[in-house]
Amino acid sequence: MKKTGAVLVIIALLGVVAWLGIAFRDLRIRRLEAVERRVRLPETHLVDLKEAPVLLRADGRQSVVLVFFTTTCEYCRAELRAFSEKSMLFKEHEVFFVAWEEPAALQSFAGETGVAAVPWFRVLRDTASVLGDTLGIAIVPTTFVYGPDGRLRDTFEGIAAIERIAAAARGEESL
Repeated sequence: MKKTGAVLVIIALLGVVAWLGIAFRDLRIRRLEAVERRVRLPETHLVDLKEAPVLLRADGRQSVVLVFFTTTCEYCRAELRAFSEKSMLFKEHEVFFVAWEEPAALQSFAGETGVAAVPWFRVLRDTASVLGDTLGIAIVPTTFVYGPDGRLRDTFEGIAAIERIAAAARGEESL
């Protein structure tokens, strides 16, 4: 009886290990696929806070900075305030703050953090989180910096130094 119980426990443990291995492999594959999709800025349509469509693409003249955030994230709040305070660093670049929440919440958050007052910043909605899913956003804030050619220059997950993001937008090496 004890041997049968021990065998069943071992079989159960092996099953759990096999299941975890498969789950880990699938997660790793999804993350690698997202990394591959990040290499070039995907051309996609998002909407602004007035529900007008906005084509997101590299224009060949300016770097594109994408900042994914949520209104409930305190790190996002701090990062957006830092962007607002150092907005002059980004005057020559396209800067988009992207979330998938309702317009009223985003408008309030953008006003509170100061990004709504900066004319060269735009707050966009990824209404069905299509872009976020394509790029594999796992945490917020996450910032992508694409060069004028649409190629990824740098990625920042979590709160980042605004000066490092601006340096990446200018095409300089990150520290």
